Order: sequence, then C-alpha cells, then structure tokens
Amino acid sequence: MLGLSCNKFEGEQTVPAFVSVDAIGVANDPGNSVSNYSGCFTSNIDAVQITVRNSEENHRLGVFELPCRVPVLRQGNYTISLQPVIKLNGIAATRSIYPFYRDIDIKDQTLVADSCLSLGTLSTTYETQFFRKVWEEYFEPEIPTLSLPDTIVHRVSAADTVRSDRGCGAVYLAPGQSAATFISNEEFTVNNNSTLFLELDYWTNVPLSVGLCSRTSLNSRYDTYYAISLYPNFEKGWNKIYIQLGRLWSQYNYYKSFHVAFQAVNNNGIEGKVYIDNIKLTAYKDIAKGR
Repeated sequence: MLGLSCNKFEGEQTVPAFVSVDAIGVANDPGNSVSNYSGCFTSNIDAVQITVRNSEENHRLGVFELPCRVPVLRQGNYTISLQPVIKLNGIAATRSIYPFYRDIDIKDQTLVADSCLSLGTLSTTYETQFFRKVWEEYFEPEIPTLSLPDTIVHRVSAADTVRSDRGCGAVYLAPGQSAATFISNEEFTVNNNSTLFLELDYWTNVPLSVGLCSRTSLNSRYDTYYAISLYPNFEKGWNKIYIQLGRLWSQYNYYKSFHVAFQAVNNNGIEGKVYIDNIKLTAYKDIAKGR
C-alpha cells in the first residue's frame, strides 16, 4: 500500500522547482483499442506517484493526492514519470498503483528553481500487453442480452440516470423486500491467480455487497461470499470503485471458475434503488494461452 508523501529537502539546493498535476483520466489507445464504449474508460484516479529521472539518477518524489503541486530539489532536463494511484476497495488507507494502467512518461522537461512545470490534466491508457477483460457489461441497448439475470436487473436509459453512453443497470426493491441477490449468468474462468479486480460504477440508496460465488473443488458445493459492502451514495451521485477480489478468491483455493455476486440489502424498509454500470472484471492475461 502507498502512503501520501511529504518529503524533506536534502542536498545543497534550497530553492525547489515545482511540478503540478491537475487530474489524470483514462483514454482509449487508438493503436490498440480496448472498447468502443466510453463507459469502459470511467476512472477514479485520486493520487499519483511521481518520479523524476535522467541518465544519472532515478529520484522518486512520492505519492501525492490530486490535484498536487510538488517541490523538486532538482534542476535541468528530466523525464517526469507518473503512475496512476487508486483506492483499493474505495479506502484511502489502501491506495495502490493500479496494475492495468500505463505509466505516463513526459520526456525532455526542464526543471527550473522557483518555477512550476504545470502538466495540467493527463490521460493514461490500459496496459493491453498484460490486461485482460474477463467480463464486461455496459448495459447498452444495442446489446440484446444482459449478462446478469434480467428478472432482477433491468436496463434503463433515462438521461438523468445513466452514468455514461445510453444505458445502465437498475435493481429495485419494494419497501417490504429485505434483499435482492443476483449473480452473473456466466461462470468465468481465470488461470492466472495473481491479480483480480472488479471495476464498477454504482449509485445506490441501500447497501450493495459485491463478491464471488464459487467452490473449492470440482465436487464441492457452491458458496457465496462478499468482499465488500458499499455504502449508499444516492445524495452524492455516481461513484467509481476498484474492488480487489483476489483475496476473496483465495478462500476458494483459487478454483478456476466462479460467478460474480451482488446483494442489495434493504434494512430500512424504503423503496430501494441500485444503479450499476460499466462493470469490468480484470485480470492478468494467461500468457501460456495468450488470452
């Protein structure tokens, strides 16, 4: 995990140069397209790890919450390297570099004492050499079937509701309905157990749990366990989260296949509304099979 930085000055230089970054988003790589849907590129990069380097040194400045203005006790020509940082499971104390976003290298930048190098708003792309989309669901109307049970999850397209493009998923709970549980129709197979994330945009007025439904061996029963329970955020609006599922998967002995499970819980007897969009289950490619 990464902590936010506040570095002390070292060396003979006493007047720093500065590097500022406003924000970092995610864009499609036109040379190696990941998706035709803009929803694939929603992000929540709230911090950045910054390194300055040249032929003589590689100096890591630390991790800084965005937007940031960072003092650098260096002068001259450097490459500014930025690594996008996200909150694992939405928790600030568990910030981490997201393994499927590329580093941003800005070459031939001149650092000048008492002057600010403003980088503005930057974009990263998915690291397609290693990145694999195991599952994706954007709830777009031209896709005829949903990958979640359509008796529970409905496709809606109201402009004041959808997160991106033209559709999102909706789950409604009646005031007397205590819960709604739904799992992916497909059972997903992943052969590389090093990293497993679920990217999700959500907007809900009741708690929403996310986890897996799987088994520990071929002859064992299926069980459902949850990795996280998301708090209601209806007043704030849509939020993007990166859910780390690898630790939960280990409880199934990394059994090769599983469903993704969701449960909306309505303990307060209200009319529950859960909106979800831009679901991506991501993992490292299985190099042996090239997937």
